[in-house]
Amino acid sequence: MIRNSLRLRLWLTIGLALAPVLMFALADYRQQRTLTIERAHEEIRQYLSAARREADKAHQNVGLALRLMARSNDLRSNDSTACEDIARRVLASMEDVMNIGAARSDGEIFCSALPGRKTANIADRAWFQATLDGNGISHGESYIGRISNKPVLTFGYPLSSPEGKTNGLVFATLSLDWLNSLIEDFKLPPGWEASLVDQRGHVLAHYPNPEQWQNHVLAPDELAQLRHTLTAAGGIAELAGPDGKRRLYGVTSPGFTSANDLIAIGSPLERSLSAVDRRFQIHLAIFAAVALLSALVARLYIYQSIEVWTSRIRNAVARIAAGELDTRAGHGAKVEELDEVSAGIDHMAAEIQRRDAELRRLSMAIEQSPECVVITDTNACIEYVNDAFLRITGYSREEIIGRNPRILNTGRTPKETYMDLWDTLTRGEVWRGEFHNSRKDGSGYLELATIAPIKQADGTITHYVAVKEDITQRKQSEALLHRLAYYDALTGLPNRALLRDRLEQAIRVSSRNEVWGMLLLLDIDRFRKLNDSLGHSSGDQLLKVLSERLQAAVREDDTVARHGDDDFAIIIENIGAGEADAIARAELIAKKLHKELDIPYQLGGAQKGPYYATLSVGISLFRGHASSPETLLKQAEVALYSAKEDGRNAIRFFNPAMQAVVDAHTRMEIGLRAALDNGGFHLLYQPQVDRQGRPAGAEALIRWSGPDGTTISPAEFIPLAEDTGLIVQIGQWVLDTACAQLARWQQSAATRHLSIAVNVSARQFRQADFVSLVRSAIERAGADPSRLKLELTESAILDDLDQSVTRMNQLRKLGIQFALDDFGTGYSSLSYLKRLPFAQLKIDRSFIHDMAEDEGSEAIVIAILSMSHALSLEVVAEGVETPIQREFLRLRGCELFQGYLFGKPLPIEEWQDFLAMV
Repeated sequence: MIRNSLRLRLWLTIGLALAPVLMFALADYRQQRTLTIERAHEEIRQYLSAARREADKAHQNVGLALRLMARSNDLRSNDSTACEDIARRVLASMEDVMNIGAARSDGEIFCSALPGRKTANIADRAWFQATLDGNGISHGESYIGRISNKPVLTFGYPLSSPEGKTNGLVFATLSLDWLNSLIEDFKLPPGWEASLVDQRGHVLAHYPNPEQWQNHVLAPDELAQLRHTLTAAGGIAELAGPDGKRRLYGVTSPGFTSANDLIAIGSPLERSLSAVDRRFQIHLAIFAAVALLSALVARLYIYQSIEVWTSRIRNAVARIAAGELDTRAGHGAKVEELDEVSAGIDHMAAEIQRRDAELRRLSMAIEQSPECVVITDTNACIEYVNDAFLRITGYSREEIIGRNPRILNTGRTPKETYMDLWDTLTRGEVWRGEFHNSRKDGSGYLELATIAPIKQADGTITHYVAVKEDITQRKQSEALLHRLAYYDALTGLPNRALLRDRLEQAIRVSSRNEVWGMLLLLDIDRFRKLNDSLGHSSGDQLLKVLSERLQAAVREDDTVARHGDDDFAIIIENIGAGEADAIARAELIAKKLHKELDIPYQLGGAQKGPYYATLSVGISLFRGHASSPETLLKQAEVALYSAKEDGRNAIRFFNPAMQAVVDAHTRMEIGLRAALDNGGFHLLYQPQVDRQGRPAGAEALIRWSGPDGTTISPAEFIPLAEDTGLIVQIGQWVLDTACAQLARWQQSAATRHLSIAVNVSARQFRQADFVSLVRSAIERAGADPSRLKLELTESAILDDLDQSVTRMNQLRKLGIQFALDDFGTGYSSLSYLKRLPFAQLKIDRSFIHDMAEDEGSEAIVIAILSMSHALSLEVVAEGVETPIQREFLRLRGCELFQGYLFGKPLPIEEWQDFLAMV
């Protein structure tokens, strides 16, 4: 097959190489043939034109003789004697004219050059009537003459009386020899053929050999082809002539006869194309010789090279297939491309050798893997297991091959697991899960398995491969870690983390069932004194015994947890549907527990005597999602502290007044979240002016309007926002809104110079992504960062000074400026002022307010101004309300002022009016 394939490709290559030559020869042949035919067409057209000219000339000569005769005075009077004399003289001067005569208007011949031939009547002839109707020589008409009784061609010319009326005609009857002579005058080349055919198909004249074609009549189809050529083929077409030979015929009307008569001139097409055919035959011979020579060269050289090379390659591939992966094909072919193929085969062999080594390593890795590897067919019959499988299960390879993996099933794996396994594998997906299996000796183990289908290229599943891991010890370790993470090591009770989860669950159940639950916190009174007096071991013993009593005193579904060193917590669900019933039952349960725990404890053996321990109890009730776990724990702690303050060994419920405060905070927290979602916040802008009283910017101050329309002071909701973490979202909203306003101010020349100061909380500033959030806010708004000032307090920056410096410098690179707010109320250390890139200090309003009456405040203000000048820091005085305060500050170098003297915090809608008034 390789030989045939190469041979086929060889001949195909030769054919493709010679095809252009053959196509060129064919194209040249067609071009030469076309040119030859075109020349023949042109030559035929020239002969047709010459024939028409000769025919017209002959017609004119006959017409001239008849016109001279018709104008004779003797013929105007229809004198037959004089007419015959003239006719004989004219007849003697014209060749091939059989008779000349005249006839009256009724068709009766009264004059003839042939004596005794005057009795005929020619009124029925077509040419007769045509002559009387015309004014010149008529077209010729061919027929058998009534005077000569021979085939003739007759022309007529009208006679006029002295009054100018047509009273007859003269005529000339010509023999067909005249037509033959006419065709001979065409002077056609040898091999050409010409015929004059009348409308009935009679051959009137022919060249050559006119005698041979006398009385010949064309077949109707032959005549039709000639007429079609005249009308539809442009006058020239390849046709069969009267002799049956095909020629290139040109057809035209003779002009001197009926319009339906034809002159056909034929050119011998085969003779004109013979030279072209001979040239094409020579080209074909050359082409065949080149093709044969090329085939011989290819067979003797190229193909021989390929055959030797293929033999060597075949042997190399066979050796590689036999496993001799170090075999190489080598080079040495006479063709560079074949050497490249040899190099490719060598590369393939090297790659196969490399992959074989990888497969061997992979096989060794699978065999020596610490995890079980099992391969089954699609019917789950085991085909392969590795050594780890044999080691873990205890089976031998002979015992397990061909068996189903269910041999390991102990029945403890749920049926749903197997159903999910096969549903997943049937979909062609990977399944992961756990099995409870047993070894050959019957011992159980937990196995984590990953089972995947093995697919062919078309997606057909052929096998399944499972990778399994014995996770028995891991599960045990996880269980231990879980216990350590969620259970107290000393008492075995749930710890604080698990207590919170159980409390969340209890709240959800309470909400779903609309019932009350309770949380109790119990604290051992004077537990430290016990540790100090009897030792920590006695304290630990008391905690254990107490935990056992607590578990025994409550229901199995209730949760007892260790909340702290000497604190316990109990969650009791479903204590009543109504609030009064719930309170009553909670008090009953608390008293019962208190009584049970009052029983003396035996610590350190009987010889040490009983130990009496008292407990303080705090109780918080809950129903539904009104309270979070953190809130309930705080409430219970408040109640517990109340019990402690009331002398210990007491039970206290969470105080309603305290509850009211907590509820108010909860409502406010909910309101803050709603305000963030619903746009409940808005900003006021308090003006900042320079020494001349011109507006320099504003400080953005947040305000919150409650649902009832009342404004809630920032002093109330900002601390709560700090506690709940909502301050980060609120601060971001303020920053976004202020940047958007800066962008709007930039669009007007009157406000483009104004800046906006934004307060940043400590919690917001310490966010890891604070810098990127500020950058994003500026980019979203399209604001000029140099007009944005961020006001920080000392508490925001002193927690991690190095980190604060890094973040501030990153923002300073954007053009943002920083102001230190409430300066003078904290440490006001010069050391951090030198390190931190502040541009402004803001003197706290308390110093401005008191400096007129308090010398200390005045001295502090003067010191701040002096220090800021030394550090090249700009100073903003807050809370300036009187002209005296402004003048005092201005005289001591203060640059910027803020306070009610210059303007209260204004909505942005009123700023245009403010700017117009300044």
